[in-house]
Amino acid sequence: MGLTAVVFEVARPWAVAGFWSDLVEWQVMEDGPGRVEVFSKDFTLAFEESPVPKTVKNRIHLDLASPSAAVQKSIVDRALSLGATRADIGQRGELPWEVLADPAGNEFCVLEPRPEYTGTFAAVVLDAGPIEPAAFDRLGEFWSATTGWPIHRRHPVQLGLRAPEGTGPWLEVLLDGDAKQVEDRVRFEVTGPEPGPHQDPEGNDFRVVSPA
Repeated sequence: MGLTAVVFEVARPWAVAGFWSDLVEWQVMEDGPGRVEVFSKDFTLAFEESPVPKTVKNRIHLDLASPSAAVQKSIVDRALSLGATRADIGQRGELPWEVLADPAGNEFCVLEPRPEYTGTFAAVVLDAGPIEPAAFDRLGEFWSATTGWPIHRRHPVQLGLRAPEGTGPWLEVLLDGDAKQVEDRVRFEVTGPEPGPHQDPEGNDFRVVSPA
């Protein structure tokens, strides 16, 4: 078991994959018709061709890590030079992190330095929407069981899951966002014994694939 990829549905997979490959300096390859992957040894971003336009904020987003304020600024500047734009997702006031969107409009954050985050990506974040605390806890336990990643951090509005080997990004479940309005254009891909499309207890789509 394990979270192996975040999959984005986009109109132009090569273009969006090229942006991410240039930004994080990971390898890029085609993985079958209409699917392009940007990958490291620990994690994969996959971009699949879809004609469906993006109409609402994604329920899953990426957080990039930075070891210093200077590096954070350089990541933001580089992202903007490659075609990212600043995104308004309702944030208010001065925040220590930057909210951007890739050329396909997929939101992501560039975080200020935080000691718990190392590597390229700090976390992949699932917005759970407005659910009751008990349902929020069940959602976290579901993803822990599905990925095999223990819950290392428990807060009233955030759960943090981490791969047992301590590599790759955190998986964070956040008690935030709106209720699901449309079919998910961004989803998790996990390895497991029942390949195919699935939904978590709150209706978030994900895909199970066979281990390589």
